[in-house]
Amino acid sequence: MASKTQKNSTTRSGGATTTLRPVGSQAPAATKTVKITREQIAQRAHEIWVKNGCKHGQDEQNWLEAERQLKAEMPK
Repeated sequence: MASKTQKNSTTRSGGATTTLRPVGSQAPAATKTVKITREQIAQRAHEIWVKNGCKHGQDEQNWLEAERQLKAEMPK
């Protein structure tokens, strides 16, 4: 006998997403999204630049490292 499922439909940027889950089960709890701002990344990239001796030509590497560090510090 096939298990019963409940259909939940949501819309996401131009398309519909359908999630099937067993009847009687609850939808997953919403998670809080923490956004890293451009200003936070810029500040951290500047700190990295200073820490590494103010070497020119490392802008992109410093920016990407700042993003990586900030994402790693975010609560899970």
